[in-house]
Amino acid sequence: MSELTKLIGQSKKFTIGTIELEIKPRTLKDIELIVDMANDEKRGEAMKQLIRDTLKDAVPDATDEEIDSIGIMHFQALSEAIMDVNGLNETKSD
Repeated sequence: MSELTKLIGQSKKFTIGTIELEIKPRTLKDIELIVDMANDEKRGEAMKQLIRDTLKDAVPDATDEEIDSIGIMHFQALSEAIMDVNGLNETKSD
């Protein structure tokens, strides 16, 4: 393996609702979704797809119906976990 393996992100465990999920970082293949999140018109759909893809990676046997049925009350926790594991949290400058 090459030195590029040092650039592979590490997963983290988060408690969402009552379950613990191992959230894996997104990769270069997801860059279009990340870019779309900066576009006001595309942000909602991009975030929805990002959450869907992340949940599929965390729980491979989850069905689309199960994912679609997740309560909206978990949206913030899921979004924050995804941003955190990908190093996309906003940082305050002093």
